[in-house]
Amino acid sequence: MNFEFTPDQHAAAATYRAIALRHVASSPRRGFDWASWRALSEAGLWRTLGADRDAGPDTASNGFIAAFEAIVATTRSIGFAMALANQATVIRALLRHGTPAQRERLLPALMAGAVAATAISEKGTGTEIRALQTRVTPDGQALRLDGHKYNISHAPDAALVLVAASTTQDGRPGTALVLLDPQRSGVTRSDPQDTLGVADLPIGDMNFNGVALGTDDLLCSPKDGLPVLMDIASMNRALFGLLCADVVGPFLDDALAYVRERGALGVTLDTHQHVQRRLVDIHVGSERSRWMALAALDQLRAGTPSALASCSVAKLGGARDLIQAALHLLAIYGSDGYRRGPLSTFVADALAMGTAGGTEEMHARNIFSQLQRRASAAHKQAA
Repeated sequence: MNFEFTPDQHAAAATYRAIALRHVASSPRRGFDWASWRALSEAGLWRTLGADRDAGPDTASNGFIAAFEAIVATTRSIGFAMALANQATVIRALLRHGTPAQRERLLPALMAGAVAATAISEKGTGTEIRALQTRVTPDGQALRLDGHKYNISHAPDAALVLVAASTTQDGRPGTALVLLDPQRSGVTRSDPQDTLGVADLPIGDMNFNGVALGTDDLLCSPKDGLPVLMDIASMNRALFGLLCADVVGPFLDDALAYVRERGALGVTLDTHQHVQRRLVDIHVGSERSRWMALAALDQLRAGTPSALASCSVAKLGGARDLIQAALHLLAIYGSDGYRRGPLSTFVADALAMGTAGGTEEMHARNIFSQLQRRASAAHKQAA
């Protein structure tokens, strides 16, 4: 386990930070920041994921992670960071689990910046895999996809969607992971929805009505679908935990400058212990979330069984720390922060992380299940 950046990773971070700074400065947040997305894609951001395929398991802080952290801390946008994490998750899924033909067919466009989405959640059941209503069923010599998906980042404009569905194979229940072109007949998708936060990330629903599929549209065999989906979801959760840590940094820097300057009767805010404590808590939460996420990514790459729980811990802890940091910042700025602007937007966006990538209850259930398995294994060894 080595979390130190190599010279190449430091260089990658500097390169992508500079690109993000240049485009964010000239692109006010009105919808999704396509200018930054295109610039980062053209600079080769997504190719760093492929370049790291053969890296050893002891290098969790690879080139992409270094670039990801630099971009997230620069753009100040939780929605944009979520889009980066989602794209990386789908590309990694193809690199790790796709067939050579699927990689040849789909990766060039994604590497060039075509947007990918992941569709797991359903209205009424959320991300509970065992309750999926979307199904893949035999249709003559082919397959068909029917159902709906809810609350999908980039659903309105994605070029590729990874859809999780239930199915039956050889009389047994399975999980189908469909690599779907949303332009295919039978697919409809909603306009971007009006949400409390992450207004710069287009979020919508998708419906599937008799969508014709071939076996080459499946990422893996349905019998392997559940463990593959858990691997994919774990990557996404760890990246979400990491973005929760990294996106706080510039807002903390702003707050430190603010409390040095703001005050009354010759006493600035930074002299008050309760203000110092809030700022320290923000920093501690960010550091705790970052190192937990990096450790979870390290375990996931190494294939450690505890990675599933660690990735849930990273996402759950990261979201909690991010939301608390936003509330601390709101308290420090007082009425200045409550006015519509960058900080109030950040607070609303932070709240989205309580449900993005799975609710707190879902992650708690996953962690508890892992605890039970570990306790059961320990009991059997002791017997």
